[in-house]
Amino acid sequence: MIITALVFVAGLSLFAQEKKQPYSPKAGDFSIGITFNPMAAAKAGKSYQPGSGDFAGDFVNNYGLEPKQMFVMGAEPLAAFMAKYRLSEAVSLRANLGFTGSWVNYKEYVDDDAALCDNGLSQAKTVDVIRNKLNSVSFSVGAEFHKNIGAFQFNFGASLLWAIGGGSISTTYGNPLTKEGGWVRTTMPYLKAPVNPNDPTTLNEYKAADSKNAIANAYLVESYNQGYIHGVGLSVDMGLEWFCLPRISVALSMTMTPIMGLFQPQTYSIYEGYSSWTDKIERYNKLVSPGSNAFLYGTDNFGFRLSLNYYL
Repeated sequence: MIITALVFVAGLSLFAQEKKQPYSPKAGDFSIGITFNPMAAAKAGKSYQPGSGDFAGDFVNNYGLEPKQMFVMGAEPLAAFMAKYRLSEAVSLRANLGFTGSWVNYKEYVDDDAALCDNGLSQAKTVDVIRNKLNSVSFSVGAEFHKNIGAFQFNFGASLLWAIGGGSISTTYGNPLTKEGGWVRTTMPYLKAPVNPNDPTTLNEYKAADSKNAIANAYLVESYNQGYIHGVGLSVDMGLEWFCLPRISVALSMTMTPIMGLFQPQTYSIYEGYSSWTDKIERYNKLVSPGSNAFLYGTDNFGFRLSLNYYL
């Protein structure tokens, strides 16, 4: 906001001194810019990355335990790249692209079970790894209409918005499951099988001693509890664009996404453990959701898009 204010002040000063006719885009002009929408509902996408100063382990644990993320796609992204092409002085084609994501390999030392079996005083360690892969992409394309008012342009437009977001959590264990170890392994705290099935401090949601599958201790291998969520909607906006410097403009628009359709496919978690029925290590696919969908409509998801643009 400070930078934007400085650009406005600099532009006012320049035009006051030179008193030049303000620049007005013509047919064939192309612009690039960066947009920022601090009120966008997609600001929830910030959870796809650890925050500054956050512990990576807490981020992995907190996001892994978070409920379904189906409704974070309901508006344009918090920040995005924008490109416009002028078909005429009054009409432009435009496109926006925003994305965020992270690939976190979180590692912790754990006691080496084999070494402890040989020597109860062993200090040997092995490593557990949680891989958290989360990302979101938002893309829109549409038309914008302009009305010149001196150094200002009144704009209104509409775009088709497509968004996708979600990811997975996978784990690698330093200790293998062995008969000598009682088919139980030492793991980092986040990956311990819960004593209470509703224990909120572990990524392992498996119900211990499931009689149907005869796996007394099961360990999370991979989880798709977060989706991938797809969304398609219509975004509309209206605002002012000010050419504060030749070929440089600052624009402020009100935005909303009055219609949005969302779909989250089947989600599941995979666990592994020793089965007394088959006398070997088995993997169990725990279904979480058969797939969900939603249709959102209304005018209450409005935002304010601020953009800085340069016309080539």
